[in-house]
Amino acid sequence: MSRRKRMIIIVFLSAIAIVIFGMASWDGAFLKTKYNIGEDKYDIEKNIMSEEEFQLIRGGIASSSSHNMQPWKIKIQDENTFSLYADMDKTLPIIDPENQQLLMSLGTFIGSVKETAKKKGLDMDVQYAPIYTSEKLNLIATFQILGQAESKVDGITSATQGMKKVTPKLEEEVILDFMETPLKGYQKLWIMEEQKLLLQEYLLKGTMIEGGNQKATEELLQIFRFTKWAKNQYRYGLSLNTMSPALRMFVEPLVGASQEWECFGKNSVTAFKQRLKNEKAYMIISLENPTHSDYIRVGEALSFLGLHTEGYTIKPAVQLMEPLEGMNEVYSEMKETFGIQGEVMLILGFTERGTGYHDSVRHQVMDIIIQ
Repeated sequence: MSRRKRMIIIVFLSAIAIVIFGMASWDGAFLKTKYNIGEDKYDIEKNIMSEEEFQLIRGGIASSSSHNMQPWKIKIQDENTFSLYADMDKTLPIIDPENQQLLMSLGTFIGSVKETAKKKGLDMDVQYAPIYTSEKLNLIATFQILGQAESKVDGITSATQGMKKVTPKLEEEVILDFMETPLKGYQKLWIMEEQKLLLQEYLLKGTMIEGGNQKATEELLQIFRFTKWAKNQYRYGLSLNTMSPALRMFVEPLVGASQEWECFGKNSVTAFKQRLKNEKAYMIISLENPTHSDYIRVGEALSFLGLHTEGYTIKPAVQLMEPLEGMNEVYSEMKETFGIQGEVMLILGFTERGTGYHDSVRHQVMDIIIQ
C-alpha cells in the first residue's frame, strides 16, 4: 500500500473517531449518571434542613420502590421535623389503578427512614396522616427527631450474629417471627421446594400477560427508558442508563430497538425467566379487605425485612396483582392452588445475595423537596 493511501485511510479513520467522540460528548455519553443516592452529599441542603434530616431522607430514598416509581415528596417543617407526601404525578393508572403499589412504595420509604434512624442512634416519632389520593400531593406521615437513642439489635440480626456461613441459610421461622409484629393478622405463606416451581409457572404467566399488553408495556416504558438524547430524563426526571459511561456510545445503538413495546415486553419476560432461576423461595402476604393503611404497613415490613435478612436479596413480584386482561384467571387459580385467604398484597422472591454491584438509580435529596 502506498504512503498516500495509508495517509488517506488514517485521516478517514481519525475523522470518524473525532465525529463519534464529538457526538458522544455532545450526547452526554461520557457524563456520569447523576442519580446515585449513595453519592449525594450534604452541601446545598444545609440551607434548608439539618444533617440528621438529610441522612434520614437519603435513607428513605434508597428504599425499594415498585417499578421504580419513587412517589415521594418531602416538606421540611423545621430542623427536626419533615413530612412525607405522596407524589401523584408518579401513578401508573394501567397497571396500578388503585395505587396499591404506590402506597407500598410510600411504606418502604417510611420503613427505611425508621431503620436509618436506628442506625444513626436517633430517637424519632412518626405521625401517620389519614390517607387520601385525590390531590396532586397527599400527606402520608410526619417525622420528628426527638434526640439521641441507643441502637437496638433486631431478632434476625441477633439470631445470626457471630455465625460465619459458607452459604446463607434462609431462616424461615425467624423471618416469620420477625414479620409477626409489623404484620400481625396478615397471612404469611412460605412457598418452597416442589411448590416453588408451581408458583413460578404462575409468576411467569403473569409476566407474559404484562409483557404482551401494549398499554401496560408502554406505560412501563415511560420509566424503563433507554434513550440516546435524554441521558438523565424520563417522565420522573431519571434514567436507568447506569452502565459505565465509556460503553454507552457503543451499546446505545444496539439497545435502541427496545423502545418498541413488543421488544421491551419480550426482553422483560426473558429477564424474568433468568430471575426465576435464581430465586430460592417465596413468601406470599395476604389480607382480607386490605385498606390503604395496610399497603403502607406491608411496604414498611418489606423495608425491615430487606435490611435484616442476612445473605439474601428480596424482590417483589407484583404482576399477578395487576388488573390486566387475562390476569384475574391466573391470579384466582394461583390463590386456589395454594389455599390463600384474602387478597394477595405482595409476593416476595428470595435470592442469595451476590457480589455484583450496580449504581442505585434514585432521586437525590433535593429532587424530592417541596420548596
